[in-house]
Amino acid sequence: VRTWEAQPQTVRMSSFTHGSVVPRTESELIPEVSGRVIAISGAMTSGGFFSKGDMLLEIDPLDYEVALEQARAAVASAESEFANARKTHARQLDLASKQSTSESQRDDALNRMQFAQASVREARARVSRAERDLERTRLLAPFDGRVRSERVDVGQFVTRGTPIASLYSTD
Repeated sequence: VRTWEAQPQTVRMSSFTHGSVVPRTESELIPEVSGRVIAISGAMTSGGFFSKGDMLLEIDPLDYEVALEQARAAVASAESEFANARKTHARQLDLASKQSTSESQRDDALNRMQFAQASVREARARVSRAERDLERTRLLAPFDGRVRSERVDVGQFVTRGTPIASLYSTD
């Protein structure tokens, strides 16, 4: 039997192959709101690199800030109407206990209160949508990647749902 002691060494192995490398993720950058572009990242050029969370493009937020303020004002108005309707309903219930009001008046007061309550919920939903739309004026990178092509520039008006760039991941 022959034996020998193995010595550790670095060996470089190579393998020749061919094929196509494709990105794992490729997507279109599509704004969810419309407006004039006021800022574009330096990475928003064909071949530009970006990191996840980087701001790629900003749409003028003024119209969306105004819509948010209008929605907040509508909430305040609806809450005031609801408080007033609730007091009226309570008065009608008190008068009903003394048999000083009709059933029709009680029903009307209840209906007004329920309508005002629904108006408050609707107004709050509008605030939520306005906040979301305002947030969407800043398009952030969804992943680390690169710009394949871009079709937008500062001052251009972009519309909701129209692709403005093609992106792919670099992972």
